[in-house]
Amino acid sequence: MLHGARNLRLSIRALSVHRLRNSLAVGAAAIGIAGIVVLTAVGDGARTQVLERIERLGRNTLVVTPTRVEPRAGRRRQGSDLAVTLRTADAAAIVRASQAVRRAAPVYNREMPARYRRIETPATIIATTPDWLAIRKFQLGGGRSFTMAENKDRARVAILGAEIRASLFGDSIDPIGRIIRVGPVPFLVIGWLTPVGTSLVGTGTEDDRIIIPLDTGLDRVFHRDEVRMLLLETVSADVSAAAEDVASILRARHPRGPDAVDDFIIQDPVLLLATELAARTAFQRLMSGLAVLSVFVGGAGILSIMLLAVRERRMEIGLRTALGARRRDIAFQFLAESLLIAATGGVIGISIGLIGRTVAARFTAFPLGELTSSLAWAAGSILILGVTAGIIPALAAARLDPVAALENR
Repeated sequence: MLHGARNLRLSIRALSVHRLRNSLAVGAAAIGIAGIVVLTAVGDGARTQVLERIERLGRNTLVVTPTRVEPRAGRRRQGSDLAVTLRTADAAAIVRASQAVRRAAPVYNREMPARYRRIETPATIIATTPDWLAIRKFQLGGGRSFTMAENKDRARVAILGAEIRASLFGDSIDPIGRIIRVGPVPFLVIGWLTPVGTSLVGTGTEDDRIIIPLDTGLDRVFHRDEVRMLLLETVSADVSAAAEDVASILRARHPRGPDAVDDFIIQDPVLLLATELAARTAFQRLMSGLAVLSVFVGGAGILSIMLLAVRERRMEIGLRTALGARRRDIAFQFLAESLLIAATGGVIGISIGLIGRTVAARFTAFPLGELTSSLAWAAGSILILGVTAGIIPALAAARLDPVAALENR
C-alpha cells in the first residue's frame, strides 16, 4: 500500500514537469471520451425511437389507404389524386366478413386551425370512431372518449392531444367542458390525451391531434363521403392472412374489372418500421464505430507521450532500480501516469460530452439514448484507454537494463 501511494505521488510529480505535452494527451483523451458520450447517445436514441414506435403501434395492425389515380390523357384532375372509394361501410364489412380482423377504425384527417377564444393553433383533425383510440393504444389523461351513439348523432365533441391542450389552455385551465372551434364549427371538449411523442412516420408529433367523431367530421367539418384510411387490428401478429381477407373483401365491394388495378393499398406499418429499424441499427453501429475511433485516436496520443517519457527518463529508471525499486514498481508508476492522463481527460471529456448531448438533443430529430448507458461506455473507455495506452510503456520501462539506463544508452 505504501509503495503504491509513493509511486502514485511520483507519477503526479512526473506529469507536472511537462504540463504542455501532457495537456495535449489529456486533450486527446477528452475528445475521445466526449465522442463516446455524444455519438453513442445519438446512435442509441435513433434505434430506440423506432423500437418505441413499433411497441406503441403493436405488431397486429394493418393500414388500408386509397391508391393514387393516374391522370387520363387530355383530362386535368382537380384536387387530390387519391381514389375516393374507401367508405365507412368498408370497415364494418371487413370486421363482419373476416375472422382475422378484430376491429377497424375508418379515418379522415386534415390540417386545420383550432381556436379557443382569441387563442388559435394549427392542429391535425382526426375524424374516426372510438376504436381508433383502442387500436392506437392512446391513453386518456382526463375526461372520456366519445361513444358510437355520439358518432351516429353527429355530436360535436372533441378529445385534445397534449400539445393542443397546452397551446389552447396551458396548465392552469381544465379544458373539460370548454368550447373550442375547429374551423367555424364549435366542439365541446370531453377529454384529453397523455403525451405520445413522435409520429409513426417519424416526421412530426402525434400530440397535435384533435380527435372528433367520424360522422361529425365527414358531415359538419370536411363535407366528404369517403375516408382516407382504414386502421385495422388483426387477431394475430401474423397479419398475412388478414391482409388476404381484407384484399378479397374490398375487391368484392369495389369491382374494378378483370384487368383493373386495386383502388386500395394494404400496408403492414410494422414491416415498414422494421426496414427503418435496420437502417437506424446500421446508423447506431456507425456512431459506435466513430466513437471507438475517437477513443483510439486519444489512446494513440497517450501512448506516444508515454513512450517519449520512458525514453527521456531512462536515467531516473536506472537510478531507482539501482536503489532497490522492483520492476513492478517501475511498471506501476508508468501505468499509473497513463491512467491519470486518461482519467483527467475522461472527466473533461464527459463534461464536454454532456454539453454535446444538450446540443444534439436540440438539433437532432430523435431523442438521445439513456445517459447511464453513455456514461457506462465512457467509464469503460477511460479504463481501457489508460491501461492499453500505458501497458506497453510500462513494460518497456520495467525491462530496462539499469546499467545501460544509467549510462543513458
